[in-house]
Amino acid sequence: MKKYYLSLVITIVSFLSFSQELKSNVTHQIDKGNCREGEDIEYCLTHKKMSELNKQNPQSHEKSNADKVLLDEALAKVKSGAIEKGVVYTIPVVFHVIHDGGIENISKEQILNALDILNRDYRKLNDDANYVVSDFLNIASDTEIELALATKAPDGTCFDGITRTQDPITFDGSAGYLQVDAIVNGNNVYQGNWSGSKYLNIYVLADVGGAAGYTYRPSGNFGASMNAGIFIQHTYVGSIGTSSEVTSRALTHEVGHWLGLPHTWGADNNPGVSSSCSQDDGVDDTPLTIGVQSCNKNSNSCDDTNPSNGLSSSWNYDVVDNVENYMDYSYCSKMFTQGQADLMRATLNSSTSGRNNLWKSSNLSSTGAGQSGTLCSVGFSVSSREVCSGQTIDFIDESYSNITSWEWSFPGATPSSSTLQNPSVVYNTPGNYSVILKVYSGNSSLTETKTSYMTVLPASKNLPFFDGFEEYTSIANSNDWSVNSNAGNLAFEVYSNASYTGSKSVRLSNYYESSEAVDELISSTFNLSDLEATDVVTLSFKSSYRKKTSQTFESLKISASTDCGETWSNRQTISGSALSTSVVSNNWIPSSNDDWVTYHVTSIKSPFFVENLRLKFSFEGNGGNNIYLDDINLYKGSPSQDLVLGINEVSEIMDLNLFPNPTEGDLQLNFSIEKNEDVILLVYDVTGKPVHQQLVKAKTGGNVVQMGVNNLSNGMYFLNVKTEGANKVLQFFVK
Repeated sequence: MKKYYLSLVITIVSFLSFSQELKSNVTHQIDKGNCREGEDIEYCLTHKKMSELNKQNPQSHEKSNADKVLLDEALAKVKSGAIEKGVVYTIPVVFHVIHDGGIENISKEQILNALDILNRDYRKLNDDANYVVSDFLNIASDTEIELALATKAPDGTCFDGITRTQDPITFDGSAGYLQVDAIVNGNNVYQGNWSGSKYLNIYVLADVGGAAGYTYRPSGNFGASMNAGIFIQHTYVGSIGTSSEVTSRALTHEVGHWLGLPHTWGADNNPGVSSSCSQDDGVDDTPLTIGVQSCNKNSNSCDDTNPSNGLSSSWNYDVVDNVENYMDYSYCSKMFTQGQADLMRATLNSSTSGRNNLWKSSNLSSTGAGQSGTLCSVGFSVSSREVCSGQTIDFIDESYSNITSWEWSFPGATPSSSTLQNPSVVYNTPGNYSVILKVYSGNSSLTETKTSYMTVLPASKNLPFFDGFEEYTSIANSNDWSVNSNAGNLAFEVYSNASYTGSKSVRLSNYYESSEAVDELISSTFNLSDLEATDVVTLSFKSSYRKKTSQTFESLKISASTDCGETWSNRQTISGSALSTSVVSNNWIPSSNDDWVTYHVTSIKSPFFVENLRLKFSFEGNGGNNIYLDDINLYKGSPSQDLVLGINEVSEIMDLNLFPNPTEGDLQLNFSIEKNEDVILLVYDVTGKPVHQQLVKAKTGGNVVQMGVNNLSNGMYFLNVKTEGANKVLQFFVK
């Protein structure tokens, strides 16, 4: 079972990596000799990148020799005890996430998980360190190195140790400096230089040149630049979210390089090459090895009894490989040796690349890393700000740093207060409610008050439901709808100059969107819990849309939620030419009913017959034209071209017509029926209140009825035309 699980995880990780690469315009030539067993992604490119750097800079080789002298001097001091052991070095770290709105924009939780794994591994707090192969159990070491999120940017701005930059360059792994430039010019915290002598910069990307990651070992002034940080694919960050346990030690490996360690077989990127037995990693207690790509704990690749290695029989190589070393390529890495710990601590005491500045108290103070009393921000979030009555809501504290206690206040909720960091509450009464959080760090405190932060939705509406957007001037004034815009600068809005019926509709001004965006129109709740499993439910609506060019491809998706909007299920997608084949290059505004199309969604089946059903219209724009929605009608029954405001939907009333519409006085109603019978005319206002009733003794064939509506106020009304077996509804307006 364990082998099967490992293969499954590897397959998933490989698929994620492949699916991300599809979005890149860069094709990578993968060196299979640099991949771990079962993977199609190179594990590490560090030594290849170092080789490229040396070729680009002819003076780098000479400088490298000088760096080695400084490192050797520091290492001698470490080994002699001149540099005190037992002192824990803390390194300020910043995670720079570059994303384009996809899964590569990993959560803070995943980043914190990655940081926990790094500190666990570097302090030898990982449980699996107790199960190292016996040959190395006694030298598996605590490096006495820790990493702490910085809380101050170079300009002193307080932040949580994470920057985010939205840029498609995340999918271009061809050159790391391009990603660095994007961060310098566009991140959300501080746009400028984050020196490598003050911060360990970790760049989280969708593509890292076809590899899991790479970095640069300390190398002169270049090593102190932003370009010499760690570049890591998001599927190798931590063990949760888009990553996994199998890929969770890649950052441990790359930080080792950043602190001066080569691979266990020496300074190249090709494990498994027999000639590697003739080179060394410069660490006394790691045996010679050619490197491994799997977890073969019996590997003894540089055994002097194997003549194929070409080793002198006078040398004693007969020691098993340190397969479980973090600087090898195995899936079972779990240790650093004492020699490796000494080399990394020597690196941190060498002036090369400014590594000896990182852990100094002055730098920790200026970066806010691991310092007490650095309370600088209070904040919180919630998975959804629109909730249903009785729904449990989880609040997430986003304050930083070094918070010691929390005081929450939840007016209108149960409980109404909490001292937990991340409490859960329940709202039972519809309305808008504020949330207050006060946090403490020692004697310091900060308070955040968010007014009308939570919206508890009104009681669910029964079927049938209709909205022509006539009764309010904005979405904010409606109890039935809310909007959400992802990356767009505009959102759905009530529009008064175009409609199918009446004078209003909702419009998304997609013509003016400056970037790709997903805009959402989200309903309140509907109660479908009393329906039978065999019942038919239809969502009908009118839409008007045009392409901006013939190549424009945009989509309107209709989704449904059975848990008050926490998760959504797509019910219908209308894309590209199915949305419209017509092209209008200027700002599109419909001018007649011929410009509108009626859509019917019939995929709202019995699994969605719940008490708190919500619907969502999502428009995925891509530089196209405007889209309009009108006459949204949710009802029990098969699709109807007419508005449905009653339970029955029968079509025995024919040739139904009402004019003039809008009217300033009388209305004329035309209809045909198949036999002589009584027809009842009922007029309702938008609240459902009857305001007029009239009995007509109709005859077989065509009938004309004059209706006086002078006594009605301006606004929208519904005329219900009923016979014994038929029921039809027309909408009209009085002006």
